[in-house]
Amino acid sequence: MQSGYKTITPVQLANALATLESGAITHHSLRVYLACAAMVAIREAAARQRAKIRKPAQPLTRYQISELRRLTGLPEATLRRCLRALAATGLLSFAENEIQFSKTPLAGSEEMLEALSGGRSSNRPIPVPRSLLRFLARNRKPALTKTALAYIARGLSLSRTGEIFGKGTAKVSWIASTFNLSERAVKYARSELIKLGWIDRDRRSLQRKLNRDGAYFVINLDWNFTAPIKPNVQRDKSERFFAPRSLENPVVFAPPYKDRKTSLESKHQKTQGAEALRSGVNVREGEGIAAHEAPPALSRIVLEDFHRLSRLEALFFQAVQRGWVKPCEASALNFIAAAVRAREVGRDPARVFVAIVRRGLWHHITQTQEDYARTAFTRYRSEDPDRFSMPSSTHSSIRFAA
Repeated sequence: MQSGYKTITPVQLANALATLESGAITHHSLRVYLACAAMVAIREAAARQRAKIRKPAQPLTRYQISELRRLTGLPEATLRRCLRALAATGLLSFAENEIQFSKTPLAGSEEMLEALSGGRSSNRPIPVPRSLLRFLARNRKPALTKTALAYIARGLSLSRTGEIFGKGTAKVSWIASTFNLSERAVKYARSELIKLGWIDRDRRSLQRKLNRDGAYFVINLDWNFTAPIKPNVQRDKSERFFAPRSLENPVVFAPPYKDRKTSLESKHQKTQGAEALRSGVNVREGEGIAAHEAPPALSRIVLEDFHRLSRLEALFFQAVQRGWVKPCEASALNFIAAAVRAREVGRDPARVFVAIVRRGLWHHITQTQEDYARTAFTRYRSEDPDRFSMPSSTHSSIRFAA
């Protein structure tokens, strides 16, 4: 680990996070708490280096507000207010010659401590990289800070021989419930940590493993963070600062809440009037058989297919025969959820649906859409448990459990 590390116990993490959830401190105070840990780590590393080369220790260690200001980017008045709040809650005491962290569980942190310990010792040393402490001290996004701390607790460990390990698994639902976040916020934070290069993306785990344990991750122990320089500090007047370019493919957010409540099995839905979608190509009524009366086909997907589970079932069998999806219950649920996602997009739903199914882009489906699809799937199979099961003549060895 190039940047060095500071050992923090699950007790200290649980104390800080539980106090934050109770409202006794703010996210600014949590940033100051992590910045103080970074300051102590610097002094400890210097002391180890001096002992290694047998150089006498410094007679006095000084901790100054100016150093906290450089680490966090917060004004001095805010820093002093945060330090008073941290001292009042018992998290730490800040003095010019010493910073002391609470090493015993505080009242109200028991549930958080149990979640972060994960069945191991609550006093085990977690080697938190100093580069990450500096990054979190400047980070303004609470969800990103909490998600990073979750990966720290789940992945970082220190062996008795001093070897550092940075691997583990974590479910988005566990992080969201433990740290009081929405699953969407956790996914965005995880995506940002991947873009920063601090953790990598899980590309090999099977779906059943993801459902059981969550995504596998590896922490980049050599990751380094450089604090950004404000553009108005020592700026050359001859330089010009332009606005960044806009994204060519901006993120498409979920549709309004009311659009999610359309019944998936309603038999009185109106189609698009005179037009229906055929794999992204408009088909007008009157040209042969009406689109909603023709049998469902992957080569001719219409809006009615997204509102009738009986038609989706026929499309699912065709997709299995083409090798797009596997003949299993998980694939059937993903297939229905992709239909829910496609019809909520609003622009060319047939093309969106085919792209999700053929390319396996299941991560584009939101948790709300998956829950809605699961409810409709369960209701549809309550009448006949063999629905969405491959016929025996086609695939006799695959049968779903009721």
